[in-house]
Amino acid sequence: MQIEYQTLELRLHHTFHIAHGASDTRRNVILRIGDGLGEAAPVAYHGESAEAVTETLAGWQAELAHLDDPSAISWILERCQGSRATRAAVDLALHDALGKRLGCPVYQLLGLSKLPLPPTSFTIAITAPDELAARVREAAAYPILKIKLGTDRDLEIVRTIRDVAPNTTLRVDANAGWTVEQALRLIPQLAELGVELIEQPLSVDDFEGFRALKRARLPIPIIADESVKTPADVVRLADAVDGVNIKLMKTGGIQGALAAIQTARSCGLKIMLGCMVETSLGATAAAQLGGLVDWLDLDGPLLIANDPFTGLHFDGAHISLPDAPGLGVMPIASA
Repeated sequence: MQIEYQTLELRLHHTFHIAHGASDTRRNVILRIGDGLGEAAPVAYHGESAEAVTETLAGWQAELAHLDDPSAISWILERCQGSRATRAAVDLALHDALGKRLGCPVYQLLGLSKLPLPPTSFTIAITAPDELAARVREAAAYPILKIKLGTDRDLEIVRTIRDVAPNTTLRVDANAGWTVEQALRLIPQLAELGVELIEQPLSVDDFEGFRALKRARLPIPIIADESVKTPADVVRLADAVDGVNIKLMKTGGIQGALAAIQTARSCGLKIMLGCMVETSLGATAAAQLGGLVDWLDLDGPLLIANDPFTGLHFDGAHISLPDAPGLGVMPIASA
């Protein structure tokens, strides 16, 4: 199968500032295997970069080029170890190619037809106090906001947003920016502001800290994100959190995400399905699994000013999937 890949610089509508850092652009890698499309959205805080993805693909090219059956996804991923974002790109491209070969959407291929998709949240990144209210008003079409925290003014941020959007569902994401002591102090106050859930309050490896929060019987569920990449991570944290955020770029694609989702359900955990800053290609691939989860956070394409693909359709917070074969994603001719 013919292999092609290129790096895209994605321009963001607003500076994406979270506890890990800030960026105005992201560099993702688009992969084509035969007629299948995949995307890698590497992020530095997972130790990945666009350069590392392309280097990895160059090392895998001979193996991929000899692949003549897009259904051999498990077989090829067993041979292509390493970068999870790169494995995700391969997994997505092969699922897309397989769906096109069989003439059906990937969600049908996976037996997930007719499952309703939850509404997605929309992210409000960390921004200057005098810009925050304007950002929230811009997001008036989205009834669920995910607020990035991890600053010295977190309560002020949430109070401002609650004042501007009194009827909006609020979720917060500290991106590993709090200590246990901060979390114990802040979470009860956030509950009073009607926050629905807290995502990744503590550092990635602070498992005992998560257990301390669990023992405190806090009034808001705790969802692990950066701490969870594999099904084994789900099991490791099952007694410490209330749910997990599954992302294809962390699990290495659709197959890995399905395994993590099944493991989370067997552990009695709630599930959020999220994304990095991804184009409509990556987000549409994730949305194929949307009917299996409790919460969606697939706003990546809404953050990008130059998304080069069409795929999933947003009607406010409601997502609908394309019914074309494969992932149903098409390049925009002018992009």
